[in-house]
Amino acid sequence: MKRPASIVPTGRALVDLLFVLALGTAAMIGFQDTFHGSMFLVAGLLGLVLGALLAHLAVELGQPVVVLALFVVVAFFLLGGAVAGPESAASALPLPDTLVDLADKSVHGWKELLTTLPPVDGGPLLALPYLLGLVAGAGTMTLARRLRSAWIPLVGALALLAAVILLGVQDATHLAVIGLVVAVLGVAWVVVRARWQSMTVTIGSRSTSRLVLGAVLCAVAAGGALAIGPRLPGTGEERTVLRTWVEPPFDVGQYPSPLASFRKYTEGYQGPPQYQLKEKPLLAVKGLPEGTRVRFAGMDSYNGIVFGAANDSGTESGNRDTFQKVGSVIKNPARGKEVTATVKVEEGYKGVWLPEAGALTGITLGKGLEDQTDAFRYNLATNTGVVPGGINPGDTYTFRAVLADDELDKKGTTWLGALPGIEAASRFQELATQFAGQNASTPLQQVLAIAAEMKSSGKYTDGGEGAEQFRPGHSLLRLSQFVAADQQMAGNDEQYAAMMAILANQAGVPARVAMGAKVPAGGVIKGKDVHAWVELRAGDGTWRVLDTDEFMGDTPPEQETPQQKKLVAGKVVPPPAPVRPPSSAGDPVEDSLDRLDQHRDSGFEIPGFVWWLLKWVVLPLLMLAAIAGLILFLKKRRSRIRRTTGPAAARVAGAWRDLLDHARDHGHAVSGRATRREQAAGIPVEGLGAVARGADAGVFGRVDPTEEQAEELWRQVDAQRAKMVEPLSRLARWKVALNLASFRPPSRS
Repeated sequence: MKRPASIVPTGRALVDLLFVLALGTAAMIGFQDTFHGSMFLVAGLLGLVLGALLAHLAVELGQPVVVLALFVVVAFFLLGGAVAGPESAASALPLPDTLVDLADKSVHGWKELLTTLPPVDGGPLLALPYLLGLVAGAGTMTLARRLRSAWIPLVGALALLAAVILLGVQDATHLAVIGLVVAVLGVAWVVVRARWQSMTVTIGSRSTSRLVLGAVLCAVAAGGALAIGPRLPGTGEERTVLRTWVEPPFDVGQYPSPLASFRKYTEGYQGPPQYQLKEKPLLAVKGLPEGTRVRFAGMDSYNGIVFGAANDSGTESGNRDTFQKVGSVIKNPARGKEVTATVKVEEGYKGVWLPEAGALTGITLGKGLEDQTDAFRYNLATNTGVVPGGINPGDTYTFRAVLADDELDKKGTTWLGALPGIEAASRFQELATQFAGQNASTPLQQVLAIAAEMKSSGKYTDGGEGAEQFRPGHSLLRLSQFVAADQQMAGNDEQYAAMMAILANQAGVPARVAMGAKVPAGGVIKGKDVHAWVELRAGDGTWRVLDTDEFMGDTPPEQETPQQKKLVAGKVVPPPAPVRPPSSAGDPVEDSLDRLDQHRDSGFEIPGFVWWLLKWVVLPLLMLAAIAGLILFLKKRRSRIRRTTGPAAARVAGAWRDLLDHARDHGHAVSGRATRREQAAGIPVEGLGAVARGADAGVFGRVDPTEEQAEELWRQVDAQRAKMVEPLSRLARWKVALNLASFRPPSRS
C-alpha cells in the first residue's frame, strides 16, 4: 500500500532539507562583497526554503519535474515583487507592472549586476539571489529526493557556490572560509546519505567509533585544505569572475567634451548672452574646504579633435577605467580625508558631467535627479561621473568622498605602464624633445622642463575683440598653430592643458586633462573660477596635479599682423574638422540636450486607456494562454512520442497508456497495479474493453504485432477519445484538456 503523502518533511527528507538549506546559506554568504547590506541573504534564504519545499511537495504528490519547474516559476513571480525591495505596497503584489519588471530582471538583471560597481544596492536586483535560491533549492532537493546516489545531490549546492563566485567580485575576502564550510557540510551530507544506502546495521561502540573517525577525517581534510590549498598550482590572487569580461553597456563618447566649451567661462567669449558664464554662479557647494578642487570631468583620450573621456583607456586592469553603474555606496580604493558635500546646481551650469571632489565613496541624487539614480555612471580611474539625462539649474545632490593627496612630488618617479590613447598627437614628439632640452635625465624632469618652457615663452589670451586670430579649440590644427615657430604661443587653459598633456605623454609620462574649479570662499563657484589642469601618473599608480600655473603664461600677447604659419615638426596639417567652434555654436552640451528634449517631446503618444487594457487585460490573458499552451504542447508531444517511437509492440502499449491518461484527465480513477482489462472494466466508458484486449494481444501474443496492427489500435484509441469528449460542453472540454492528473503516476492501491 502506498505511503501517504507527507507535506511536512520528516525523517530522511528533513535531514536532506536541513543540509540543502545549510549548504545554500553558506554559498549565498559569498554575495557579501557584491551587495550592500544583508537583504540579499534574506532574499536568497527565502528562495532556498521555497525551492526546497516545492521540490519536496512535488515528490510527495508524485508530480514530474516539469510540474516542479512550473511551481518555481509561479513562486518567483508571486513573491518576487515583495522580495525585491518594493517601492510601494502595490509593487509588492503580483500586478502586471511587477510581473513585467520581474521578467525583465530575470533576463537582463544579470548583466546589470555585472556592470554595476559593487557593492550593489538591493532594490530590484534582489530578485536575482531570490531566483538563484529558488532554482538551487528546488534542484538540489529534487536530486536528493529522487536519486539514491550519495554524492550527486551535492552537485546542486556546488553549482550554486560556483554561480555566486562567478557573479561576485575579484577581491572577495570571505571565500576561503565559505569554501571550507561548504566542503565540511558537503562531506558530512555524503557520509550520511552513504550510510542510508548501506544495509549493514551497526550498534553500540562501533557506530560511535565510526562517527568519531568521520569527524577526525573531516577535521584533517579541512586543515590540509587550509595549509596545502593556497600552495597548489593555479591558486593565484586573481580569481575568475564574470564581471572581468563583461563590457559595461555605456557609450560615454556620445557626450561632448567639456574642454571644447571652455571659452564660454572666459572674458573673451563672443557667443549668445545665455552662454556668457564668467560672472554667473555655476554651483553652490557646502561641506568642502576652501580651495578643494571640484572636478567636472577627467579626459584621458585624444582623437585629434578634442580631449574626451574614454570608456576604456587601457591603462587599468579589469573594468576600473570604465564608466560603471554604481549604488549609493561606492567601494573606492582611494585613501584620504573623508568629506561629505551637498551641491546645488545654479543658473550657469547645465550638462551631463556631474561635478564632484576627490574620489567618490557614495552618492545620493536629490531634487530633480531622483529618476536618474539608475542611469548615473562613474569612472573610478578618472573620478568622473556622468548623468546621461542631464543636470539642470535647481538640481541637488549629496556625495561622500575621500580627498587624496594629489600634490606632485617633483623628485619622484613616474608610471612605467600604458599611456592614455594619444596616438593622434604623435606628430609632436619632436617638439617634446626640443622643449625638454638636454639637461633632463628622467621622464618627469623632461615634463617639468617642457612645462617651464611653455610658461616662459607662452602668452595668455581668451581671444575676443582685437585678438580674433587666437581661436578656441584644441584640434591638431589649432594646436599646431598654437606652437608654430613663427607665431606667438598664445591661448588659454584649453590650449595649454591639451598641449601640456600631449607633450607629457610624448615624453613617456602618462598624462590626462582635467577640468573644474577650486571652491572659493563662500562656496559659490562662478564661471571665472573654472580652469583646466594636467594630471600626471606617479610611480605608485596615483594621479598627481600639474597645476595650470606651472605651464601657462600669464602675460598678454603682443599685437601683430597674422603671418603665414609654419609648424615646428614640418608636417602637413590636415584640414580642420567640419565642426563649428564653441564661440559660434554655443555650448555643444546644451545643444545636444535641447535636441534630445525636442525629440522626446515629439511623436505619437499612446492613450492611457490602451495602457490600462494592456496592463490589466491583455497581459494576464497572455500569461494564462502561455500556461495553457504549455500544458497542451506537453500532452500532444507525449502522445506523438508514444505513437511514433520504438517497435510496433511498444507503440501498442503506448496506445493504451495514452487512452488511460485521457480517461484520468476526465476524472476516472485508475489503479496502476491492475491489468489492462481490469482497468478498462473500472472505467464506465463503452468500448474500452476491446482496446484493452487488442493491446494485450499485441504485447503478449505469440508473434510481434505488425505496423498496420499498431496503427489500427491507435485509430481505435482516437475514436474512443472522441467518444469520451463528445457529450461534454466547450468549458468541460477545456477542463479535461488542461487537467494535470495524467502527469502524475497512477495510484498503486
